[in-house]
Amino acid sequence: MGQSRSKSETYQFPSGVRLRIHSSQPEILAHFRAEYGQAVSNGTGPADLEVYAGKASIASSPEPRLLKRGYDGRHKILRWRVGFAGLEAETTRVAFEGSGQMVISFLQTFYVEPLLRLKFVARGHSLVHAACLVKDGRSVLFPAGSAVGKSTLTLQHAAAGCPVQGDNYVIASPDGRTLAFPRRMRIYSDLHATAPGVFRRLPGAEQRRLRVAGVIKRLSAGYSNQPRRLTVQQMLAGSPPCPEARLSSVYMLKPYKGDGLAGPSPSSRKEAIERIQAIAEMEARQLQAAMSGTEAMPPAAFMEQTLAGERDVLARALGDVPIYQVLVPRVKDPASVVAGIRRLASLDETG
Repeated sequence: MGQSRSKSETYQFPSGVRLRIHSSQPEILAHFRAEYGQAVSNGTGPADLEVYAGKASIASSPEPRLLKRGYDGRHKILRWRVGFAGLEAETTRVAFEGSGQMVISFLQTFYVEPLLRLKFVARGHSLVHAACLVKDGRSVLFPAGSAVGKSTLTLQHAAAGCPVQGDNYVIASPDGRTLAFPRRMRIYSDLHATAPGVFRRLPGAEQRRLRVAGVIKRLSAGYSNQPRRLTVQQMLAGSPPCPEARLSSVYMLKPYKGDGLAGPSPSSRKEAIERIQAIAEMEARQLQAAMSGTEAMPPAAFMEQTLAGERDVLARALGDVPIYQVLVPRVKDPASVVAGIRRLASLDETG
């Protein structure tokens, strides 16, 4: 870990949630700048979430002893240590130490984004794990867990020249709008099969990188399968941005063992909220394990209040929009399945 002078960068998201990253390691600052660069801010006020990554940054933080009572995380051969303070306070602090690009990604995915979810609720919004696509100025929300086709769905829609707000996260406002959450998409070496139209439109250098990644994946028997991280605009030049849109419908995507798409079947607002929160809790399991491991779990009353606040935001955000469930088969080539989802949701060019 580097011992050079610590620097910080601040990001302010819709609803006013502010994240500040402190690090003496340029690669950590560069990672978050590439992820959240559209939300970079010159604000100097208090942040909702303060993250200190690297020994020099942790030592100079207001909570230099956080790691002494921290949690040891591991994934395959990777190791890291993380500590928390003030989980129920206006400003939550995170100390994180590890090495390697994958570990930096874990900091973001396992800890920063699940904590941002809590901060969005505190500011009257909801950070929803979903793809969100736009047509004619109105958005369609696709809540789903991992490996259901959200990214392929997003890429197909963008390749058709339509705006997208995200493939993994979107912000829901209580007045029924969806707001884009700035985050790069993860694309893998099988993109040529899952979204061939998008693959053909990638810059030549990116196509070559994905082919090399595919070779490494095969040689490592699938052990190494690191994604490329790119914005939709980097992949598809001219793709129109869409900072906000009025929510028009919700399609909950759920995997099943059948042969083809099943649905859409009508669902209720209550069922949608329960499903959205269940997905969020699944995505936060690493954070929950770390909090339990450090005895840093917030008081039960705080978590109950937060979840109740999130349910209230979602109830108002969903309003009276039609809500459906679609069962999605697990297939090796999801392109045709995803095209079917777009047709069901009236998002294709003929819909």
